[in-house]
Amino acid sequence: MEFILLEAAPSRTHVGGSTSEVNRLHVDSAFLLSGGVASTVLAIANSDHSLDVRVPALPVTLSPDSRYRLVDLEIIVQDCKAATRWTPVDRPFIITWRDEHGKEHVDRAGHYARALATSLIRYIDAECG
Repeated sequence: MEFILLEAAPSRTHVGGSTSEVNRLHVDSAFLLSGGVASTVLAIANSDHSLDVRVPALPVTLSPDSRYRLVDLEIIVQDCKAATRWTPVDRPFIITWRDEHGKEHVDRAGHYARALATSLIRYIDAECG
């Protein structure tokens, strides 16, 4: 299972039921099934938990007949002290998925281009600066 970060949209303000506002960075992303067995993506997390990573469309199932699925990834700074020490590295997220045989897998995931890494760093700096 591959997870690819495509493009970051400017952060938007989300107003909940209370008066608090949470700025989220929305990232157009995609799952790509790399094997020949249907698999379901269950969860995505940041490897050091400094960022809250949400994919409202989860769980997402991919199959050999439908290998590609676009999703909206939401990133929220959870811990500024840890987040400001965070530097994007190859595959900075942890993805949990289950194959059609019921076996659960946990892998590093999240391929992206340099421009997206810059967007992530700017978002963290703006939230924690």
